[in-house]
Amino acid sequence: MRFHEKSDGAEGYILVTTIFLPSLYSLLSVSKLTLNSIHLYFLLAILVYVYNGKSLGRLYFLLSSLVIIGYLSMLQKSVSIDLIIYVLLNGILTYLTTWIISFLQVKKVIRGFFSLASMWLFEIIFGCIDPNIGPQTTSGYVIDIISAILVLIAVHYFDRYLDKKQAMINELTWQANNDELTQFYNLYRLHKNFDSEQFNQKMLAIAIIDLDYFKAVNDRYGHNMGNQVLIIFSKHIHQYLTEKIGRENFDLYRYGGEEFVVTIQSIGNVDMDSLFEGLQSRVNAITINKLNEVLSFSGGIAYFGNHEKDPLMTFESADKLLYLAKKAGRKQTCIESQ
Repeated sequence: MRFHEKSDGAEGYILVTTIFLPSLYSLLSVSKLTLNSIHLYFLLAILVYVYNGKSLGRLYFLLSSLVIIGYLSMLQKSVSIDLIIYVLLNGILTYLTTWIISFLQVKKVIRGFFSLASMWLFEIIFGCIDPNIGPQTTSGYVIDIISAILVLIAVHYFDRYLDKKQAMINELTWQANNDELTQFYNLYRLHKNFDSEQFNQKMLAIAIIDLDYFKAVNDRYGHNMGNQVLIIFSKHIHQYLTEKIGRENFDLYRYGGEEFVVTIQSIGNVDMDSLFEGLQSRVNAITINKLNEVLSFSGGIAYFGNHEKDPLMTFESADKLLYLAKKAGRKQTCIESQ
């Protein structure tokens, strides 16, 4: 039922349609052989609507009606206009009821049960008019109800399993791409983005930022204080750049130890020198309980356009500029001409 999530656009709908048609045909055939009439013919449409979304569910309701009419035409030499109207009207009423029920703030399984109950009601009503489209015996009703409930329960628990599995995948993906200490992107994510041509085409510059004299902080105050300093330092970088150039225009990575990398897409009307002078002032103003030192950083910034949009060449240039900033006394940023 979730195959369509693996594909985009028309491809996804074609895939679910090819899976849906034989499934519905099998359901109709089983009910015809069992009860000598077709039933539960909007069961799949209801389940897809409830568990996979309204857009796909509407498609299934439409296809269900067409498949039912086609199936009946295969069993009979001709299908009466009345029977076609009954099937279409049944589908419309079941869809509208399912749509209304979808607005209830209850669990999916409850919405699914209410929708199935409406389908049973319409099957009984239209089955009384034409025996071809609904069970007419007590055993038929019992089989109808038990079958639908069992399928609903099975789909419900399978959906919960998929949700848990997806949550696990999301967690593992997050852990693979983010630094455990600072929660920002890590070196793996940086290299992954460097391999993306689309990512690199959007980039303006790479900045490498190194927290000055961090080893002295670790040696004097211990690693717990050092970790706290790194967390606070990275948060201030992120907050400042978000305020000045917008969250969508940069990404922050912990490169290793006290080094951070910022990939910048745009700075708008802000001057790069002014931007990082302001960041230096923000970092200098950081106060941490029990820490007497004033924090500062050294930085190097290189532009993608100067290096043929090659991320590694740009990074190496920024790294050399960082070295020059350290050699010149730290607490400054060296920026190459654009």
